[in-house]
Amino acid sequence: MAEPDLWSETAMVIIYDMTNTLNMDINAITETIDVDMGDKDGESIPTIKGSRLWKRSSEADTMITFEGYPISIGDAGSITPTGLIQFFEGGTDASQSLEATSSTTRTKFRVTMMWTDDPGALNARDQVASGKYALRYDFQNCYFISCKPSYTDKVLKATWKFGCPAFTKAGAANITGQSVDGSASMPSVPVVATKTLTSDAVIA
Repeated sequence: MAEPDLWSETAMVIIYDMTNTLNMDINAITETIDVDMGDKDGESIPTIKGSRLWKRSSEADTMITFEGYPISIGDAGSITPTGLIQFFEGGTDASQSLEATSSTTRTKFRVTMMWTDDPGALNARDQVASGKYALRYDFQNCYFISCKPSYTDKVLKATWKFGCPAFTKAGAANITGQSVDGSASMPSVPVVATKTLTSDAVIA
């Protein structure tokens, strides 16, 4: 199959609740994806010779923002939640009627998104078969930092934002990029429920 000219129209997104070990597809309620990769910034320092030295700054946090259409607060036991407010509040309600209250709970998530022409890949973490193309981004140890409903345009919409530091406390990578050009298969992204402080193998 020929290489795609671009990725358009559809994407797969899955968020993994690292506390409750639950994978959740949010494709059906998501309209837009915006990944603000953390800058590797710095500034020049002038010397008395008139030259410049480059002083590096630490890599900034990456912000992942989704816009979508919730119709509930989200079932904490569902693999296809119809809303995310409950996850923002750290709720655990999985029985109707659902309820989530404001809380100091801060749950970690793993956010994965993928574009592919492989019909056999059913979610963003699936393996991509040889002969197919794909591009995937995987962000570990993210915090759900913003959940803002809006009814401004007479339709209920929400903006969800996740923050991801580039590295763990141990210095392991949190951000992984993967792609394949049809000449090989691309492995699935493993999920290890207890692995919250380290990263899986990085392919950059």
